[in-house]
Amino acid sequence: MKIALKYGIAVTFVIAAWVVLKHFVLHLEWRSAQHADIVVFNLAAILGLTLGIRSKRTANGGSLAFFDGWKTGMSIAVTYAILTSLYFVLLLMIAGPKIMHQEGETSIPRAFVGVSVMFAVLGAIFSAFISLLLRKSH
Repeated sequence: MKIALKYGIAVTFVIAAWVVLKHFVLHLEWRSAQHADIVVFNLAAILGLTLGIRSKRTANGGSLAFFDGWKTGMSIAVTYAILTSLYFVLLLMIAGPKIMHQEGETSIPRAFVGVSVMFAVLGAIFSAFISLLLRKSH
């Protein structure tokens, strides 16, 4: 669980920092920032999952079964999916609904379910590929 928290929080921090930078410093709106969001969100997830799964392999003495890696990746993905959704709730409470409209979204429940599910599903897929690449047995 320690690995999931460490890397899940790290991914959430990168995503949160990007959102603050995008909205409050660069003032990018939905259309101009959509591709950048995809790149930043996915790179943060892939990097966090890779580092977390590699950390699990190190903790296992250099050995990593596919399922152990995938399970570790899933715990990281669920952690950052939940934390990022909570961050967006906090941001919505502070900045108001205007920020959601900039993202092209008008339904608050649909937006949060979408973020959580999307991050968890993509995290499962990324974790499977990363676990295949990093698996190692003695």
